[in-house]
Amino acid sequence: MFYDSNAWPPPPDGYESPRPRLTRRQERTMLATIGLFLLVMFIGPLAGSSVIAGIAAILRG
Repeated sequence: MFYDSNAWPPPPDGYESPRPRLTRRQERTMLATIGLFLLVMFIGPLAGSSVIAGIAAILRG
């Protein structure tokens, strides 16, 4: 395949656009969600769904 470097010049500030980063709040929310899913994944088969429903009821208040 032939590469023509004059066909389309790169942007003046570089080739790649900066990757979007997570804010601290988004990062904490994502880590808390992952932690909750891991906890449910390990406790669920051992305790059954009634314990998970009870924990959800306690968290709802």
